[in-house]
Amino acid sequence: MHQVLTRTTYIGRLRFNVSGKRKGVEKAPEDIIDVAVQPIIEEDEFNAVQDLLKSRSPQLRAPRSVNSPTLLGGVVFCEDCGGDMTLRTSGKGKQYRYYTCCQTARQGHRGCRSRTMPMEKLNDLVVNHVDLRLLNPARLEELLSGLLRRRAEQVDREKDRAGDLRRQAADAEGKLTRLYEAIENGLADLADSNLKGRIAELKRIRDAANADAERAEHRDSQAIEITQEAVARFAEGVRQRLRAQDGSFRRHHLQTLVQRVEVGADRILIKGSKATLLQTLVASRGNPSVHTAGHDVRSFVLGRRLISAQPQAH
Repeated sequence: MHQVLTRTTYIGRLRFNVSGKRKGVEKAPEDIIDVAVQPIIEEDEFNAVQDLLKSRSPQLRAPRSVNSPTLLGGVVFCEDCGGDMTLRTSGKGKQYRYYTCCQTARQGHRGCRSRTMPMEKLNDLVVNHVDLRLLNPARLEELLSGLLRRRAEQVDREKDRAGDLRRQAADAEGKLTRLYEAIENGLADLADSNLKGRIAELKRIRDAANADAERAEHRDSQAIEITQEAVARFAEGVRQRLRAQDGSFRRHHLQTLVQRVEVGADRILIKGSKATLLQTLVASRGNPSVHTAGHDVRSFVLGRRLISAQPQAH
């Protein structure tokens, strides 16, 4: 899966001569050959995926946050140092729960300014903002309109490309037909090695163009129209589940919409992804109670600032 997500062929760069004789050892940059091919996704989306892969790497995050059952576990960070904010408890009798910068826990105050915030307070701030601001059907349509427009333009380009490929295949087929007619009429000798090579080349061009056209047409046929009713149904379904007591389901839906929360001295930043939001909406078909594979594919942090709030120091 990692190889698929990092393959540059999707953005139009096919790399040859990458590995040496020793498996897993990459050659020097000057020895690698880049060949331009037809891109199928936009480069800014691909780069956003690479950034998200790095941010999600278990090697770069506190071990407790990777599989944390906490609502914001794994997505809440200290704005000062960029470290994970993990769960900490304190108090006798009644237990208090906080999100605390892990750098402080590891290195003391030398590592950070000891950013700490009550868990329920931060949970409520984030959930309330997502509920009141993001899960508004009109707001969702506004956020997704630009992305949907670019996707529609990409579909149009695929249609044009499929048409060009079909014409290329038809042209090769026409040339083959004329060659066969020449052979039948005695104007060309099938034993001629050059003629055999020409026929083989035309067959290759025809078959490759038809195969590429079929793939382009298939991608076009997979496009799903998102209606206003589906957006409204999705928003209401997620809103109800964010308020539910089922912690795992609540966490799953919130972290599908929110990929990063940064806690600072005088503000809280919530960052999400339009592409992930669209992917989730399409995968759910407007029904967020359906757990689909599409939900689990995290992608494209665009870094949109969604909230500015005042946390209280404790």
